[in-house]
Amino acid sequence: MLKRIRTYLILGIFTLLPTLATIYIIRFLFKLIDPTLGIATAKLLDWLGIIELPLTVGGIVFQTHVPGVGVLLTFALLIMIGMMTRSFFGRKIFRYTELFFSRIPLARSVYSTVKQITNTFAQDKTSFKKVVMVEYPRKNVYTLGFYTGGGNGEIQEKIREPVLNIFLPTTPNPTSGWLVLVPEKDVIFLDMSVEEGLKYIISGGMVVPASQRAYLLGKGRDYEERTTSH
Repeated sequence: MLKRIRTYLILGIFTLLPTLATIYIIRFLFKLIDPTLGIATAKLLDWLGIIELPLTVGGIVFQTHVPGVGVLLTFALLIMIGMMTRSFFGRKIFRYTELFFSRIPLARSVYSTVKQITNTFAQDKTSFKKVVMVEYPRKNVYTLGFYTGGGNGEIQEKIREPVLNIFLPTTPNPTSGWLVLVPEKDVIFLDMSVEEGLKYIISGGMVVPASQRAYLLGKGRDYEERTTSH
């Protein structure tokens, strides 16, 4: 009975945790970004004589800024930055920014790590066709990878059996890894999407894909009870 209660408690925590974490992060960003840009913009408009502080809107008096304006300005700024990345001069500016951070020892490691992770999700994922499992580095031990295509040309002719190109990424940086040629019969294809597979690898298995959570809550309850008992 106590074991079952503990299992339900753990399930409840992990089910509620993403929602609470999302709310906390959004609230934290709102409290950080909104006053910063909102107050700066309000003071600038007040200095230009466009508005006068304190500002009265609909009978409500705002001493420093109107809540929400900073967030809207942030979205507008992000859209402008996104547009700049498509232009020649914008790419030049961001290239110089990258070179600047690459010369600072501590900032270099932080910047490169975050950039690699964001590039993983921003890049075109059509090169990764399916999520697969292969037995590696030894029998009965499995590694998650991505199917990128079938073997062809000289490679296929030399091996003389159907092989598949499998990219095995590293954790927590899936942009690095290595290519292995695995016999088709030894490749296990999974139902999870490429994006789910990337999240699973980056988190070191802590972010369980939705399809796998559904399995655990359904057919896999017996398995989960066995694993939580250890």
